[in-house]
Amino acid sequence: MKKINMLYDATFICNIFENTSLRSGLFFVAYNVLLGFLKRKEFDISLYAENSYILKKVLSECPEFKDCKIFINSDLDHLISILSDIKNKHKANNNNKIVIFIAGILISILKRLNMLYYNFTFNPDKIDVYFSPVKAVPFFIANKKNIKKYVILHDTIPLIKGFLKRKPNDWYYKLVKSINKTDTYFANSLYTKQDFIEYVPKINPANIKVIPLSTGKPYFRIESSNYINQIKRKYKIPTDKKYIFSLSNLDPRKNLIFAIKNFITFTQKNHLDDFIFVLGGSHFKDFEGVLNKSIENFGDLKDKIVRIGYVDDEDMSALYSGAEMFVFPSLYEGFGIPVLEAMKCGLPVICSNTTSLPEVIADCGIQINPHSDDEMIKAMEKMYYDRDFRAECVRKGLERAKLFTWSKCVQIISDEIRRDFNSEEKVLNNYINV
Repeated sequence: MKKINMLYDATFICNIFENTSLRSGLFFVAYNVLLGFLKRKEFDISLYAENSYILKKVLSECPEFKDCKIFINSDLDHLISILSDIKNKHKANNNNKIVIFIAGILISILKRLNMLYYNFTFNPDKIDVYFSPVKAVPFFIANKKNIKKYVILHDTIPLIKGFLKRKPNDWYYKLVKSINKTDTYFANSLYTKQDFIEYVPKINPANIKVIPLSTGKPYFRIESSNYINQIKRKYKIPTDKKYIFSLSNLDPRKNLIFAIKNFITFTQKNHLDDFIFVLGGSHFKDFEGVLNKSIENFGDLKDKIVRIGYVDDEDMSALYSGAEMFVFPSLYEGFGIPVLEAMKCGLPVICSNTTSLPEVIADCGIQINPHSDDEMIKAMEKMYYDRDFRAECVRKGLERAKLFTWSKCVQIISDEIRRDFNSEEKVLNNYINV
C-alpha cells in the first residue's frame, strides 16, 4: 500500500506550553487527532505551523512528537509571527500606536514577499493531503489542485454573533472565507454541520462528514477520597464541603452567572450550608469584570463560589470525581467536551438542551432550558436528593462515554481520505487500461 504524504497543520499544537484559554478544546482536538494519525501506517506525516520556531521547540520537548518531521517553511513566516506577537501585545495593552502601525505595515509587506517565495519554491508533488484540525488551508496550498484538503469545523459562534465583520484578520474569518465546494470538511457534531450549511451556503453539504470527538486527556473515575482531598487542597477547595463543579472558558455564552445565581437559590431554599460552587477555567478579560461583579452582588453568600482558575490536566479526573454534579448551561456549543469529561469520570451532568449538547449527553443526565431558573433549580434538587436517579445517570454516562474516542474519530477521517485516494487510483487505472 502506497503511503499517503500528509502535511498536518500543527499551529494550535504550539499552544501546548500555555496555561490559558489557548490550551482548551481546539488545542486538544489538534493534539489528539495528530496522535491518532501518527499511529496509522498509511500516512507519512510532516508538520506545518505558522510559527516554525515554537513548533521546533514542541518537537524537542514533547516526547510524543520527537520523531515527527517539520515542513520547512520560509524564514519570513517566523519574522511575521514575531511582528504579529509584538503588534497584538501592544494592541491588547493599548500601548504605543506607532509601534502597532509600523508592525502592521511590515507584516503586510512580508506577507506579500512570502507569497512570492512560496510560489517559486514550493513543490506540491511531495504532498498528497493537507489536513487542518482548526484553521484555513494556507495560501501556498489552497490553489494546488493535486493536493486534497481536509478541515475540521468546530462551530459558527462568530457568524451567529456577528463577530466576523469586525475581525478581518482573525483566523476564523480566514477559515470562513476559504470554505469552498470541493474540499472535504469534518464537523464535530450534526448540529455544527447544519449550522455551516445554513450560515456558509457556499459549502457543499455532501462534503461535510460528522466525526465524534473525545476528551482532551484520558479522564477516569477516581475512588480515593484521600487523593481527591489532596487535589482539593491544591486548589483551596474546602475538604469538608460538598461541591457542584463547572469547568469552561469563562465567557458570556457559557451562561455561568445563570448557573451561579440558581445554585445560590437552590442552597438557600434547601438550607445547604455545606455545599459550594467550584468554578474552574481560564477567563476572557472582557467578561471577568462582569463575573466578579455578579459574584460580589451575593454579599455574604459570595463565599459559596470558589474560583480555581486554570486546572492542570493531571488534576481534572480528581476534581470531576469529587463533585456531586456537573453543571454546564452553555448557550452554544459545537460539541461540549467538558460534558463528556464529566461522564467519563462518573459525574452526573446537568446541561443545556440546546445546540450540540443533546448529541453528547442523550438520556444520561438532565437537559434544561438554559434560560429557565425553575428548570435549573429542579434539576439540581433532583440530582442532589434522588440518589437512585443520580446513580443511573452515572451508569449510563460511563457507558455512553465509551462511544466517543479519538481512535474512532481518526478512523472515520482516515477512511474518508483513503476512500478518496482509492477512487482516484481506480479512475487512473481505468484510464491507463483503456
